[in-house]
Amino acid sequence: MNADSLFARYARPELARLFRALNLDVTYQAGQGDHLTRRSPDGSAAGDRVLDLVGGAGASLFGHNHPALLDVARRCLDEQTPFNAQGSIRPGAAELARRLSEIVGATTGTGYVVTLGNTGADAVEAAVKHATVEHRRRLGALEEETELTLRRVRRDGVADLPVASGPAAGRPCAEVLGETLDRIAHLRRADPVFVSLRDAFHGKSAGAGTLTHGGNVPEDLHVPGPRHRRLYDWTPEAVRGALDAERVAVHTVTVDSAGVPHSAERQLSPVAACFVEPIQGESGVREVPAGTLAALRELADRHEAALVFDEIQCGMGRTGTFLASENSGVVADYYLLSKSLGGGLAKISALLVAENRYVADFGRHHTSTFADDDFSSRIATAALDLALSYRERVTEIGTLLRDRLAEVAAKWPDAIVEVRGRGLLLGVEFALPRPESALLREVFDPESLGYLVAGRLLHTHNIRVIPTLSAPTTVRVQPSALLEPADVDRVAAAFDEVAGLLSRGEYATVLEHLTVPAAGAWQPRQHVPLPRRDRPAPGADRADVPRVAFLANLDSPSKLRAMAPELASWSDEQCAATLDRVWGEMDPFEVARHRVTSESQGTVEVIMVAVPFTAAQANAALRAGQGAWLRRTVLEAVELGVSLGAGVIGLGGHTSIVTNAARDVVEHDVRVTSGNSLTAACAYDLLRLTLAESGAGDRRVGLVGGIGNIGSVMAELIAPHCDSMVLVGRPGSARRLRTVADRLSPLVDVSIAEDMDALQDCPTVVSATNSADPVILPHHLAGDRKVLVCDLAVPGDVHPAVAALSNVTLVSGGRIQLPGLQTPHFPGITLPPGILYSCMAETILLGLEQETPSPSYGGLASAGVLAARDLAARHGFHPARIVSDDVSVQPWIVDQFSSTIEEHIG
Repeated sequence: MNADSLFARYARPELARLFRALNLDVTYQAGQGDHLTRRSPDGSAAGDRVLDLVGGAGASLFGHNHPALLDVARRCLDEQTPFNAQGSIRPGAAELARRLSEIVGATTGTGYVVTLGNTGADAVEAAVKHATVEHRRRLGALEEETELTLRRVRRDGVADLPVASGPAAGRPCAEVLGETLDRIAHLRRADPVFVSLRDAFHGKSAGAGTLTHGGNVPEDLHVPGPRHRRLYDWTPEAVRGALDAERVAVHTVTVDSAGVPHSAERQLSPVAACFVEPIQGESGVREVPAGTLAALRELADRHEAALVFDEIQCGMGRTGTFLASENSGVVADYYLLSKSLGGGLAKISALLVAENRYVADFGRHHTSTFADDDFSSRIATAALDLALSYRERVTEIGTLLRDRLAEVAAKWPDAIVEVRGRGLLLGVEFALPRPESALLREVFDPESLGYLVAGRLLHTHNIRVIPTLSAPTTVRVQPSALLEPADVDRVAAAFDEVAGLLSRGEYATVLEHLTVPAAGAWQPRQHVPLPRRDRPAPGADRADVPRVAFLANLDSPSKLRAMAPELASWSDEQCAATLDRVWGEMDPFEVARHRVTSESQGTVEVIMVAVPFTAAQANAALRAGQGAWLRRTVLEAVELGVSLGAGVIGLGGHTSIVTNAARDVVEHDVRVTSGNSLTAACAYDLLRLTLAESGAGDRRVGLVGGIGNIGSVMAELIAPHCDSMVLVGRPGSARRLRTVADRLSPLVDVSIAEDMDALQDCPTVVSATNSADPVILPHHLAGDRKVLVCDLAVPGDVHPAVAALSNVTLVSGGRIQLPGLQTPHFPGITLPPGILYSCMAETILLGLEQETPSPSYGGLASAGVLAARDLAARHGFHPARIVSDDVSVQPWIVDQFSSTIEEHIG
């Protein structure tokens, strides 16, 4: 196994699948400064050098492997500095804590006690824990003081005296103090409340994840954490009073020298801490206004809560000042640092708590095996020196970079919304493209846009970016302080190229990196159970006419160009490679909707829903035992159709095959059809006339795909009209074909073959397999006589070269002409104007007759085929026979002869 396969199997299967889909499955083997070196595909040599603007999501302010930090690491190893020396004095940790306290204190005027950890989420969890302890002990101290007062008034004989003044005037002292103790006890029993802002990101562990908003995490991955309130309105007025309802009034009592009791009011609160990132990195690099920070300071003070500045990503000098919050003038009680604190070499974080708020025994009980190690601490101390020395450079190169990117944004305003941030924490927000095709609108969705931009920049410009987690239309630009002006020029030119392509709608070029064949094997997404979509109430159709949904997959990769004309320049190979990459990434989506009118009565609205897999992919997945994934994909499309108000769901192409002829679609309030009955009816109409006009010896029929749903019923329908029939299947199909043959033997002479050459003595050939590739080639057919081939399969069973044979008439069957001059266009259906596939036509017809049962749910029957034919005839939908580019439309053939035969079949 190579590294890609090992990563996919044993480490991060979902990420590996996503990287493969986006062509971001790249391995880097070395890093220096702002550059990473790619490993070549075969791993034998170094590949291209890539300019890294991801910057470890803020952790690589000093680039990769900074020489000064490597020197510290080497000295630690050379000196054999102990890594595990728990339960001892740790000089490296002590020195780091001192330096952090002094550096932050130089701005805030406060000293700090520092708790070290391993990750940013560690620091957040430590802050939650410390704030909880601080809050509880503050309440405990008040409870202790109130109990002492109660004992004192009882001792002094004033417990029953009424309070002389204040809010509790007139009430007995003991009653007032008892009520206060009850309220304090209630608050102490309740879990404390933590506050964070809209779009905040504070990490993914249980407590930190509760404070985080969004983060593209499925809801069922959120573990219940502490009680939490989110502030959606950032205006200072709203912030200050946001939690006033949480405050609880209690009364204190004091007794003056004359023995007279007096009362005062004090406000308590369950709020323990307010968390905020001065610059929200993962929500698209958005700076929290200074007024909002000041209001949060007031909010925290009103509730005697800790104000926590999470500077894990934006701090450590990344914005040009050591703390990103410095310019606001607002001072917090706790500060959180990580990422760049480790210098890109060590995993370390720090919680700084103001000395006057620190709970002394917190550090005794909140410990970690790997915290306080001297190796990480010494590297972090050296990183502090670098951060201080690079502040001016960060400001200068950051300003240059932002200005150049802002110029690009101004040049392409319809492609780039905004450039945000300070210093070397920047975000470029791209506008959501609006391609003409529904398929590309689905591709360029808000979750994918940033990754598609990242792929273009990586493979065309050797520049590495990724989107921010909660706002993936924004690309993060977080280089190191070592970035050079020449690098800035290169970045600006690359963003200019991508923005220009998006602005001009040159999507084929933007997506070109997806056309490179993928190396690793495809794996389906793991199923995530979700609630059903909201459905319209029965009978509450929101349209003024009945609505149906027709589900269709791509029959071949080349149809990608028909679905998305913007990709017209792509070859078949590029289409196939792209579909292979993105297989399983897109959800079913609406392609188009049109109205179709009956010749006799009624109109129906038709919604086409794309089910994003090809016929070849469906067959491959079935062979690989992944049928359950295919079925779920189709069922998701069914849910979409029903949520759009459809009363009929039609399953086109392989969507009926992978759902067991629609049997796996379990619905009680909508009708479901595979549409295969009308497909069979079209072929039957043609073939029975052909056979009736054939002379003796020419009524031998070769039927390919006789064990399939359509093939089986076609054999039953045709049998009374022919002299003999050969059922042809692939090797190994004889046993199943024998079952069909035994059923037909009373009607016709039937033989079985597992070789397509058996078709050479058949003047009439019918084919209806589910193969993704042609199964009937020119040499399989007779060359010395006229041959009619009716191909009912989509994609076709017959090789295109057969159409060029002068003795062969190749009819693409299963097509229907709409009544009148109606020519609705459904992208991906490349039939002549006004012609639809029969399965789609049957879906429409059921919409026109809302009480008619589906003739094509489960296995097909002759009676259902004839019922579908009659349904079509009632509304003026007639079979269309397509031979090469010629289309002929004839009314349905219903005469006494055929009626007699049909009675026999029935």
